[in-house]
Amino acid sequence: MDYVLPNELVDGMIAAGGKKSTVSIKNLMVRGFYSGAILGLATCLAITVGIQSGMPFLGSVIFPFGFASIVLFGMELVTGNFALLPMATWAGKSSWRNTFRNWTWVWIGNFLGTFLVAVLLSISLTSGGNVDPLAAAEGGKGWAVVAAKIIALNKTNVLTKYEALGSTGFFLAFLRGVIANWLVCLGVTMALVSKSVPGKLLACWLPITAFQTMGMEHIVVNMFLHTAGPLMGSGIPFYKVIFWNFLPVTLGNVIGGMVFIGMLFYSTHRTKMSNVLPTVHDEKLERELAAELGAR
Repeated sequence: MDYVLPNELVDGMIAAGGKKSTVSIKNLMVRGFYSGAILGLATCLAITVGIQSGMPFLGSVIFPFGFASIVLFGMELVTGNFALLPMATWAGKSSWRNTFRNWTWVWIGNFLGTFLVAVLLSISLTSGGNVDPLAAAEGGKGWAVVAAKIIALNKTNVLTKYEALGSTGFFLAFLRGVIANWLVCLGVTMALVSKSVPGKLLACWLPITAFQTMGMEHIVVNMFLHTAGPLMGSGIPFYKVIFWNFLPVTLGNVIGGMVFIGMLFYSTHRTKMSNVLPTVHDEKLERELAAELGAR
């Protein structure tokens, strides 16, 4: 069967979280780097498509290709791990020390990936610094219009939406982080429900489109936006990016994934593995489980 039953799903999530907790720092960094880089590229593509088509929603529909590749290639995205690692810890398959180790190194790997893409795209979109993005935006010409949009998002999502509102703004960034990762981890979970590539793609696409369309805050997407913005001349100090966006959004993403997906699914569908797997030796099933869990 292509469909994975809810109790099998949760047991698989626990096993996946346990395996992730033992991954080497090198692999966490490499896989995290890929995830950050591909989401940076996907974010720029979504913005570009939205501008060129005049329909921002179309960009949101295109955006999940990056996330889908992370799922299919077994890479590391810190926001998905915010749900999986606690589940493994509650089940005794990991520890909080290993959980925070995973989160820290994957966060760093994700940032390095987005940072490299931000540097490359800031050079490309401004023609090596020879085109002023804001001047180009006024004339509506060239790729620098995309750069101007990134600068505008950087300013809006640090200063206007959050810093200008003080403590209320900090809370709103946190709240939008909760909602974003609730949806993103729903996408991770729905992808695990299917064993086929088309099933995984279809299942994960809509929740990711939803968070992007709703304008919620995802830390890895923000790593790209709020690194590329200052590189292209937004003038936003990085300490403001960290305090008014990265910090509250990361905390919100943790709660959104751990509580509204990890804790919820764990509390209602957790079963003993012996109640799921057959008592007879099944080599084919064992190989399928090893392949399924080993990729994550």
